[in-house]
Amino acid sequence: MKKPNLITLKRIMKKPLANPYTWIILSVALIAATAGATSQSPPLSELPVVNMVLVDPMKYKEAEDAATKGGAPLDIVLNIVGEFEGATQHIIQVNEGVEAPSVSRITVLRDGLMDDAVKGVRWDIVLEKTPGVWSIKEVKQAWRCWRGGQQDRFAAVPCP
Repeated sequence: MKKPNLITLKRIMKKPLANPYTWIILSVALIAATAGATSQSPPLSELPVVNMVLVDPMKYKEAEDAATKGGAPLDIVLNIVGEFEGATQHIIQVNEGVEAPSVSRITVLRDGLMDDAVKGVRWDIVLEKTPGVWSIKEVKQAWRCWRGGQQDRFAAVPCP
């Protein structure tokens, strides 16, 4: 391949957008900028939780009834949190006791919700196994907002 001379380089620089190399360089720069922007936000599970609010047991009475009928921990939790309408949902379940769990801690993280104020919701739920059935011991909830000072964390403060 012939090395470009000064006249060839001047001609390329007069019409930089007509040069395919310019488009390649611009594309790489755009991809690099986008990758850098997305890698800055931590995963949902690593977002700080400032505080949470205890959920009134009356709000999950149906889930409690399902638990007493022998429901599995994940089924019980999904009954508590309800249907998902958003972009991302993560469920983290940690059991105490591998072969015969006695306690199950389940965190449900939802993000990209179709709401003008609330961007995400975090549920922390503790279930305990009593002879043969699971019972709901604690349900906590926190929110993440689309705007205001609560975009980078979950908190019990209502979203503006």
